[in-house]
Amino acid sequence: MKWFKNTSEAVITTLYEIFNQKNQADKSIQKLLKTQKKWGSRDRKFVAKVLYDIVRWKRLYEYVTNSEIKTIEGKWNILTAWSKQNKVPIPSWFQHTIDDKKINFSQSLPFSIKQSIPDWLEISGKKQMGKEKFEREIKALNIEAPTVIRVNILKTTINKLQKKLALQNIKTIFKKKYPHALFIEGKPKLTHLECYKKGWFEIQDASSQQVAFFVNPKPEQTIIDACAGAGGKTLHLASLMKNTGRILAYDIYPEKIEELKKRAKRNGITNIEEAQVITNKIIEKNKNLADILLLDVPCSSLGTLKRKPGLKWELNPNKLKNIQTIQKNILKIYPKMIKTGGYLIYVTCSILPEENEKNIKSFLEQNKNFIFVEQKHISPSESGNDGFYMAKLKKIN
Repeated sequence: MKWFKNTSEAVITTLYEIFNQKNQADKSIQKLLKTQKKWGSRDRKFVAKVLYDIVRWKRLYEYVTNSEIKTIEGKWNILTAWSKQNKVPIPSWFQHTIDDKKINFSQSLPFSIKQSIPDWLEISGKKQMGKEKFEREIKALNIEAPTVIRVNILKTTINKLQKKLALQNIKTIFKKKYPHALFIEGKPKLTHLECYKKGWFEIQDASSQQVAFFVNPKPEQTIIDACAGAGGKTLHLASLMKNTGRILAYDIYPEKIEELKKRAKRNGITNIEEAQVITNKIIEKNKNLADILLLDVPCSSLGTLKRKPGLKWELNPNKLKNIQTIQKNILKIYPKMIKTGGYLIYVTCSILPEENEKNIKSFLEQNKNFIFVEQKHISPSESGNDGFYMAKLKKIN
């Protein structure tokens, strides 16, 4: 690995977009990589690693350099610290104001600095989860996530796809615990592959894939996925139903619904009867209709910090409070679409009980016509994947 002036300047500019202009880290990094057409694969991987590392460990880098990332000097000092930590030669033209020999990563540090999280998150997390559990999960969430794909069983099999990818020198690992998943070795480009374009697989975290199995859809059921997003879980449900029954997919964002439609076509999905922006009129039209209502509600997404480390800097107590208000409103309005005897599946990719068990407890207290069936926690420290919470409730009258 080696620094060039153009790559270092690109990193500085992108850090400015993320931390000064408050753009989403993932989007800023992906935009940079798309615009730099002349970069080779080594440069792209190098720059992506630098940016994701600095976003993930921002607070630690600020501490060991006694700098602020929002200043230009701070950015160069942090690049210097990253270079020292990763044994990359520090060029003479780096505009740093710190002696790299004084950078010390081995010193004793408070948990929030060592694990690079905001103070408010440490206080809130330990209060809700307990010190030991919270610290264990945060440490796991600071380990980069593996790349995982979900095999589209409507079009191929695990074995066929593994052989197909092997021809492209892409190594995969199958784990029995995840029946439709393949874990990819390294970080190869996947979306340009012909088998991806033909709908043989989707990129989807292993924990996320567990949602459809938890829902456990049956042929001929009517399922409403009311917070469908771009449709990752919707498509998995459709494949488990083998294109039978009917799925109604909704979201509040038109662009996500359009992406869902494109993906469904590529995947050969034919049982998604509706895919549109949800409205009060639609909710009333679908009253007492669903055998299963899936609510993968908007959340803090703290369970996905492995893949999206920038989220911890974008989130704050007020934003979290607003998210919880949205969750409660969805739980108040959407369940009227469930028929008697039907099921409500509540899902988040958060590790915080106040977005999970607390919401379910409150809902059951206010809705005596629902009973608790089961719940599932997916722990990042135990699974090595994203953190998820799932609860299943039954409407009894």
